[in-house]
Amino acid sequence: MVSTRILLIASVLCFLLVLAVPTAALTVGEDPMSDDIVLEPVDNRYATIDDGKLVLDLSLYDNAVSTVTDVFTIEVSEDADDVEALWIDHDVDGVSFYGDGAKLTNESRLEPIPGETITVGATVNTHVTQTGTERFTVAVQYDDEEDAPSPDIERTELNVSPTTVDTGEPLTATATYRNVGSASSETTAELTVDGTVVDQRTIDLEPGEERTVTFERPMYWPDTYEVGITGAGSESVTIGGPPIDIVNASVDSTTVTTGDSTTVRATVRNPTDRAVDRTLEVAVDGIVVDSQAVSIPANGERTVTFERQFETAGTYEIAVSGVPAGKVSVEDPVGMSLQNRELAAATTAALAPPATAGLLFLAGAANRRWAIVR
Repeated sequence: MVSTRILLIASVLCFLLVLAVPTAALTVGEDPMSDDIVLEPVDNRYATIDDGKLVLDLSLYDNAVSTVTDVFTIEVSEDADDVEALWIDHDVDGVSFYGDGAKLTNESRLEPIPGETITVGATVNTHVTQTGTERFTVAVQYDDEEDAPSPDIERTELNVSPTTVDTGEPLTATATYRNVGSASSETTAELTVDGTVVDQRTIDLEPGEERTVTFERPMYWPDTYEVGITGAGSESVTIGGPPIDIVNASVDSTTVTTGDSTTVRATVRNPTDRAVDRTLEVAVDGIVVDSQAVSIPANGERTVTFERQFETAGTYEIAVSGVPAGKVSVEDPVGMSLQNRELAAATTAALAPPATAGLLFLAGAANRRWAIVR
């Protein structure tokens, strides 16, 4: 079975001093003797600390959106009352980090309190993940120093045209992105239809830079929809054409084990006197992950099936072209509970940035390799 293996390595960097200390976590502080911030793996299937580096090893199925909810933790010490914010910067397409359920970016920072432990998870979309080497940075901002330059992305001037089309005809959606902040930034433009993400694109913006993003999408099902770009608004679009309907959508197995798959079914009815072509799309948690073209005979029906494999435990909402198909609960095999797993031994590094520095960074390389999992 084909999978994508993404290896993220966070190596410790600082401005003045790197001090290696034997322990089982990475520690970060303004003073070399303090442990303001501690990074520690949760599950050594995905995260370990090796030779002073936090290593995230994500072997994931190809053409899937996978979420690992518990990868590593960020612990703020009881005495670290000057830690103002935490976030993660990176240029890895298709990879997002989350802290306690909230996205961790420069535009969406966490403001921890002393003694708090944040659990960091990762979502990987192997539809857009490419091979290569990237860098990512975990940043800690202290409130007694100057703020780092930060981006501020504005999304304006949404335009959707035409607003009335026949089935199978395309429409175009555009929006303008402007970075009015003082630092470069990466953001993801998402095209949505009734709230479901049907296309997305990553763009980089330098301070003061403006860019227009354009999506083109054919519309296959007659109805009225809200078509928009996330953060820029939406417009109503009416699709005309023969009344071809999805009369039923379902999943065969509503409970599966991680690594297993289930079949998603949809039945399409054509009440007209001529054959028609349609494209059906499967969405998992509001993001389109698969599509299939089908020809429906005159005055007939066709049942289309999709196989979906789930690598990460959780509950997922499944829909076919906007029609709910049900929920799938994915469970770990018996005997694989995280609390019974032991973390690998590791090495730590205590950091001492200069007194004038307001930020402390952990930077790393992301090396992606394709692998065959048997």
